[in-house]
Amino acid sequence: MTTIVREMKLEDIDEASLFIRDHFYGHEPLMQTPGEHPLIYDDPQKRKYRLSLIQQGTSLVAVDQSKGGRIVGVAFAGIMHPSDLELNWSEVNERKPKLLIEHIHYFLCNIKKHAQFFEHYDVTDALYLKTLAVDSTMRRQGLARRLVVTLMELGRTRGIPLMVATCTGAYSTRLMASLGMECVHSELYADFKDEDGNVVIQPPAPHTEASVMAIKLQEMPSYNPGLYKTFF
Repeated sequence: MTTIVREMKLEDIDEASLFIRDHFYGHEPLMQTPGEHPLIYDDPQKRKYRLSLIQQGTSLVAVDQSKGGRIVGVAFAGIMHPSDLELNWSEVNERKPKLLIEHIHYFLCNIKKHAQFFEHYDVTDALYLKTLAVDSTMRRQGLARRLVVTLMELGRTRGIPLMVATCTGAYSTRLMASLGMECVHSELYADFKDEDGNVVIQPPAPHTEASVMAIKLQEMPSYNPGLYKTFF
């Protein structure tokens, strides 16, 4: 096996950002809503946020050693508290969304708010998986699963009580469920409409809803290092 999973470093930021542009935004179900949708994949604000996640030591990259250590998968994740959730909601709620990406941000913040996972699990912090992406030429090889399993183990060993992810497509929801995550809350895209009653987010089939998935990390069985060749 030539692909390993390791902690993302600050020096990975440029390659990881380009990787998200090429292998996440163009494949994200919500961004496949019909029409032309301008998107800035990287700017000072996005870069600052991604760097803050890397500095927490909770983000991962999969690299292909046979190709000079090229990044072939990323998992941006960070510690979230109830106050972070409220801040995110207040920021998107204070302005009227116009572009598709603004509607998406509003929708995702809203569904996280309604999930109430902090209250549901009675915790005050959680490891939130923000972005999961795999090289489009290496999908269906278990790489996304390796990234998520490694992230779960990282959170468990650091004493974080809960891991949460918002799944926007049928495939990511299926993956998280197969790893023991449960659906805390879900909402249909068809129910999210603008002021004129038009459905805003229209991903292709079979992606019909977004689901907030969660798992109590401290109740997980210990990680089996023999399953994957993974380094921190």
